[in-house]
Amino acid sequence: MYILQAQDIYKKFNSTEVLKGISLQVEKGEVIAIIGPSGSGKSTFLRCLNRLETIDRGRIEIQGGIMVENDAGGRAVYSSEKDIARMRQKMGMVFQSFNLFPHMSVLENLMLAPLLVNKADPDQARETALALLNKVGLENNANSYPFELSGGMQQRVAIARALALNPDIMCFDEPTSALDPELTGEVLQVMKDLAMEHMTMVVVTHEIGFAREVAQRVIFMDEGLIVEEGKAEEVLLNPCQERTRNFLSKVLMAR
Repeated sequence: MYILQAQDIYKKFNSTEVLKGISLQVEKGEVIAIIGPSGSGKSTFLRCLNRLETIDRGRIEIQGGIMVENDAGGRAVYSSEKDIARMRQKMGMVFQSFNLFPHMSVLENLMLAPLLVNKADPDQARETALALLNKVGLENNANSYPFELSGGMQQRVAIARALALNPDIMCFDEPTSALDPELTGEVLQVMKDLAMEHMTMVVVTHEIGFAREVAQRVIFMDEGLIVEEGKAEEVLLNPCQERTRNFLSKVLMAR
């Protein structure tokens, strides 16, 4: 059984159709990289999976539970808000811009969601947070504030914070796009470590080398459609579609 399924997802912003019938099935432990030019709908699709954006039409299931289903007439069938909240907890989200709370220490950023959402015991939440900071190599920065950290360190904190709710799926929305090149490697290494631990991951990225090394599948999107999908080696080294070849040649030339 798939851990995540999205079927025929459509999304408009005003009169602009951003997603035009996107479907995706994700198996447990699978790493999927989504690539494509800016404006192709990659980030919108990722946000729809977590219901950060509502869909106009389609169906999203997480571990067999229907989060949302909209029929062709626009009528929506939702799970209860309680069930939706429970399903959303299964999906950790890491954004481009870190989104840490600036007035909280690193440790407090990690403890907040377990305390508020899961009503965790404070001592247990602290222990878990410290273990996660150790996991991302920031055990010595628990009492630091975000402004005291480099961009790469902030993004590693953001990954640790997403892991604090023990999600079944991790979604990454271009997690290195706001980083200087020398800071990108430390974030990608954390993601590689998660992949080695068989964390299910859906990653929107421009890091073609990372996609080739870590992803089992690569999806190329353009203009709201999936143009090409397949094993990472096949799509990245021997793409079938001319549009995919053009995109990859430009990305690789830019590097």
